[in-house]
Amino acid sequence: MIRQILSRPRLIVLVASMLFISGLASYGSMARQEDPTFPGRAGLVTALYPGATAEIMERLVLEPLQQEIAQVEEVDDFTAVARTGVALVSVALRQDIYDTAPAWERVRQAMDRARLEIPQGLTELSLDDRIMGTPAAVLAVAGSASAIELSLAAERLKRALTGLPGLSRIEIEGDVAQQINIALRDPDLARLGLSPGTVANQLAQRNQILPGGFIIRDGLRITLLANTEFRDIDEMAATQISLPDGGQVPLSTLADLWRGPLDPMQPVTYQDGERVVALSIHARSNETDAIGFGRLLRDRVEGLRAEFAPLTIQELFFQPDQVERRLSDLMGNLLLSMLIITVIVFLGMGLRMGILVASVLPVVTVITLGIYNLGNGVLHQIAVIGMVISLGILIDNAIVMIENVQNRINEGATPSDAAGAAVSELAGPLGSSTGTTLAAFTPLLLSTGGTADFTRGIPVMIMLTLSVSYLIAVSLVPLLAAWFLKPSPTRRSAWFDALGAWLAACSERAPRLIILAGLTIVLASLYTITMLNVQFFPNADRPQVVVEMFLAEGTDQERTDDVSADLERMIRQQDNVVSVHRFVGFTGPGFYYNLPNSTRAPNRARLVVNLQRLSDTGPFMDWIRTYTSESLPDLDVTAGTLAQGPPRVAPVEVRIYHTDDRTRLAAAEQVFQVVKNTPGAVDVRHDIDLGTPVLKLTVDDATAQRYGINRADVARMLFGRSLGFTAEQYRQERDPIPIVVRSHAGLQSSAEQILSGYVYNARNDAIPLSLIATVSADWQPAAIQHRNGQRVYSVTSGLADGFSFSQILASLNTQLEENPLPSGTRIELGGDAESAGEANQAIFNTAPIGILLLLFFLLMQFNSFTRVGIVLLTVPLAAAGIFPGLVLSNSPFGFQPLLGIIALVGIVVNNAIVLLDLIDQRLKSGMGINEAVNEAVTRRTRPILLTTATTIAGLLPLAFSASTLWPPMAWAIISGLLASTIQTLLVIPAVCRLALDSRQQRLRVKQSPA
Repeated sequence: MIRQILSRPRLIVLVASMLFISGLASYGSMARQEDPTFPGRAGLVTALYPGATAEIMERLVLEPLQQEIAQVEEVDDFTAVARTGVALVSVALRQDIYDTAPAWERVRQAMDRARLEIPQGLTELSLDDRIMGTPAAVLAVAGSASAIELSLAAERLKRALTGLPGLSRIEIEGDVAQQINIALRDPDLARLGLSPGTVANQLAQRNQILPGGFIIRDGLRITLLANTEFRDIDEMAATQISLPDGGQVPLSTLADLWRGPLDPMQPVTYQDGERVVALSIHARSNETDAIGFGRLLRDRVEGLRAEFAPLTIQELFFQPDQVERRLSDLMGNLLLSMLIITVIVFLGMGLRMGILVASVLPVVTVITLGIYNLGNGVLHQIAVIGMVISLGILIDNAIVMIENVQNRINEGATPSDAAGAAVSELAGPLGSSTGTTLAAFTPLLLSTGGTADFTRGIPVMIMLTLSVSYLIAVSLVPLLAAWFLKPSPTRRSAWFDALGAWLAACSERAPRLIILAGLTIVLASLYTITMLNVQFFPNADRPQVVVEMFLAEGTDQERTDDVSADLERMIRQQDNVVSVHRFVGFTGPGFYYNLPNSTRAPNRARLVVNLQRLSDTGPFMDWIRTYTSESLPDLDVTAGTLAQGPPRVAPVEVRIYHTDDRTRLAAAEQVFQVVKNTPGAVDVRHDIDLGTPVLKLTVDDATAQRYGINRADVARMLFGRSLGFTAEQYRQERDPIPIVVRSHAGLQSSAEQILSGYVYNARNDAIPLSLIATVSADWQPAAIQHRNGQRVYSVTSGLADGFSFSQILASLNTQLEENPLPSGTRIELGGDAESAGEANQAIFNTAPIGILLLLFFLLMQFNSFTRVGIVLLTVPLAAAGIFPGLVLSNSPFGFQPLLGIIALVGIVVNNAIVLLDLIDQRLKSGMGINEAVNEAVTRRTRPILLTTATTIAGLLPLAFSASTLWPPMAWAIISGLLASTIQTLLVIPAVCRLALDSRQQRLRVKQSPA
């Protein structure tokens, strides 16, 4: 079939040219982003029950909610926290779910079922299933001391940006919702015989949306409108309130009215100490060119600046700049790799063959990009890395094919016959070698989970590139070789032949010694494993430090705001600090793809510190840890750079379970002390709740009933005097504003003010609270943590430079063996240990498919288990270089080197395949085993060394790059390939001499006449 295709050269050139042009065209229009997008498997359920304590929220809200969510089969795990008035449940779907919409719909159905079991009073039960989205940009409106003015301007900016091409949605964060406050005066209420409930009811009756209908005059409809709604606050203040004696007084006679921020304080955002309102602008995921979207956004904003003056529009985070910088660096590495590979090819193969081989690089790369784009592929750093890895591999087929054609032309064959014969000889072996490489990457392609989602672009791009490379090698390459190559009067491979002959002689003289030496080197190299640091994923290479700040549970947000402002002022006084973004009451926008965006909490703040250089991050983190431990000992602070890989809470996370609260507390404190005293553990913290004070009012039912009052009346009175209750909504603006009836002091009320208040009965009699209730101080939980329906405490830790999570956990295990936790305590590991386990398990689950495919291609090629075993022997031989290479390059072992090892499996077997295939051909022609091995080693030394050199050369720019993510993988491949190549040219021939020679002898014995 291939010969028939070769007989149509014009068709081959036309198809290749059209694919190349299509690839060039697609490169300028394909979607671009810095990192892959994770499926939306994380969601947040929010339940609001104003006034309920944490224990009540746990019992009445969390329990039914968790029971229903646990029954949703698509849910993997969920964590929950109950605080005063709010319960938050973070739900994670199973890692093998990619179509998440049906799963979230079933979660919503579970929420609806749970709501039927929750008592009345629940004001909100909602699910946000888009918390994983990373905004393309985060803008901020600044320039005013009024948060309300900034919020209104942010709404205007949001409307002005609507319709931007590629825009998905815009979310406003740190804005201020408003309420209209009606602060009643108790003496005036008592004097006039009114109660807060009576006033609220009258306001509600006079602020209704009631249609007046219309009339028809002269063929036109004339709408009839009545003043059933309040038009402004002045009209509201003038509203007549009916008195029990039949009289009326305006509302302003007994209350003060003003418009202000919603109580309690909402999350706020600051830029270098100035209050701002942020807009998170999301582009369409996996569809939009982030760089082009950024240009359009900046152009639109630039045209709006004059309209918003004197307010300013700032950029807090601008992802398109990061995308352009990252892809430019990687594309530079790609082009540099191509240049180095081209130089090596010219030096090793000469001008004519070098030109042909070098031309394959851009042809295959561009065609691959075109096909990748047709499949809706996104160009991000993972995909580009896949191309860089495949650069040196993709020309292997071309090198072998072109050299075979050249050798046949030198032997006197016509160019067309030489091309046809070369294809006939090599189509099978090259197909098998390509297939084995594809098989090696199949487990990565088929595995599921966050890590697989992050790295899947590598196997996709490598498998696609190698497939295109093989098709080009057996179609376009022999055709061009037949046209371009001429008989070579002098052989440029003389020194390769001499080297090959020497290597063959070594394996012939002492094959057993060579095998023993090879195995000894492999075993010795395994010792270096003990010298390796383990790191699941490295940190990012951005000069940013994220400072997480925690105050005690129960702390009000205003206190958090004040403390975080003081810390920010100290940070901005440090050298090399460029800017500081501060988010209070929440963690801010998810400006980085795996930055955990925790739930809102009034006791926490996040500060994102931008530094001048990446090297400044270490000293800055050391300073802030020292400063906070000495000057702010009650403040719980963690500091870290951004991390790569799937999201996680912290590098080290230990979860502690026990049915008894006190025992669980003791176990958590024990684990905390052990981890805190472990060398290498930094920013060690726990979520143990110390509780919060409460004022407990005990109603004397007998006395209360004499005054016509019950316990519910007292609870409503307390709620009204603190938070206030919503009487109606003011609907004259774009968003309705609640009308809240409350006391003057509101949330700032003192205990004396609360206790001196009045409770009103059905006759509007004002009864002093002190007559019917007594007060006492108490202590209750401020926050209750759950995981999968069970109470839990967590201990988390960061890592100092040079330490790994495995070292911290090993020390913890040793300490717990010497001093065990209380009986019945169960611990569970999260963080990098959990992520690494899940990633490895995902690969192991799909590894059998890859192994099966690998064996299939090898057996299809050789039809011999002996030969398959010889080929697979190259895989452990590569270990002689992998681990020493990581140690010498000071690279940690983690998931990236594991990717390199998987890539090596597909690369190193190719050398053995082409070597063993030529040995078999010579054996079939009647040569003895030694002669066949000698010729195979002599002839295959040049292509094997060249393919090794090109693969290594293609990875050198990556190995020496400033990135923290890819050098470990590059060094694993480089060192492993170097060792495997040497072993392939020495150990594999030695094994062939022994294994195949004894096999031939057995065959001769069987075939000899009896």
